[in-house]
Amino acid sequence: MQLKRYTVGSFILMILVGLAVYSINTESMSFDLIGIHFPNLPIAFWVVVPLALLYFASVLHMAVYVLVGNFKLRRLNRDYDKMIDALRDSLLGVPERNYVFKSDAYKIMGKLIDNSLIMPYETLKSIGNEKIDEALTLLSDIKAQKKVEMKKFHLANTASLMVQNNLNRLERGELTADEVLSRHETYGDEVCKKAYESYVKSASMGSVIKYKNLLSKSSLFTFLGRINSYENGIEMSNEEAISLIKSLKLTRDDFIDLSIVLAKNMIPEQRIRLFESMSEQCDDVMEAYFYTLYDLQMIDVANELLNNTAHDEYQIFKAYRDLKRSNKHYDIAIFFRRHCD
Repeated sequence: MQLKRYTVGSFILMILVGLAVYSINTESMSFDLIGIHFPNLPIAFWVVVPLALLYFASVLHMAVYVLVGNFKLRRLNRDYDKMIDALRDSLLGVPERNYVFKSDAYKIMGKLIDNSLIMPYETLKSIGNEKIDEALTLLSDIKAQKKVEMKKFHLANTASLMVQNNLNRLERGELTADEVLSRHETYGDEVCKKAYESYVKSASMGSVIKYKNLLSKSSLFTFLGRINSYENGIEMSNEEAISLIKSLKLTRDDFIDLSIVLAKNMIPEQRIRLFESMSEQCDDVMEAYFYTLYDLQMIDVANELLNNTAHDEYQIFKAYRDLKRSNKHYDIAIFFRRHCD
């Protein structure tokens, strides 16, 4: 539009200048320039020629700058599209991102966004861009544990949103523990460990052992708590139990927690032998062994063992022993209430 106005204005100027010169001088002339002979034409014509050349030169000049500007604009538009994709990936928690931006205006922001995870406020529902709005809706729906369609986002199984969605599906019963555990490479460690926690509540001992690489303290306690249980009960020797327990790094407090869990269903004699055997192999189990003995009212055995310890060792149990000797009768569990809560 601007070129058209410039062209019209230029031609009007050339016509006016030509007419003005022609009204003053109607003569004609010819001349030679750099070896080229120019024909005999009115002087007004030769005056207009430089104006015409200037017009074409200026148009060419503008065309070059318009072309350069269009290239810059196209580059900015491409970078803008990449920025939208980068923002969406940052919202979706895509693990690996490496967008290459050509324009300086986007390079700094792109570098930052490629290495960031955007966590918008819950009040932000949309911004007017389709891709970003889809991502915001997905974030909101997954947080609300709604059923969502994930395929169109092409997220890797390791993406945080994909993991959370699979956890939601597991909780809703859309995925079974067997299905998840049999496809570990698809669902990843976090989802498989969550599935395993429910799996150990009812699966056979052989099946639980098959996936013991997913064993956690919580799932271990749940599984061993089924020994001699009326519901979903299992039978397990102490040797098998110890082998499973050794697969985790448990603390002294953890062993006491385990004794509390086993107290619900395990036969007292087996429970005592279990902690006696483990205490012979690991000093960290000794407190749990004392707890087990006092909990099962094996007072004489526990006192005899305490008498053979150093003065500053096992102070809680020695205090409990002294209370018993003073006819102060308390449940040993109240001294370890933190384990029961």
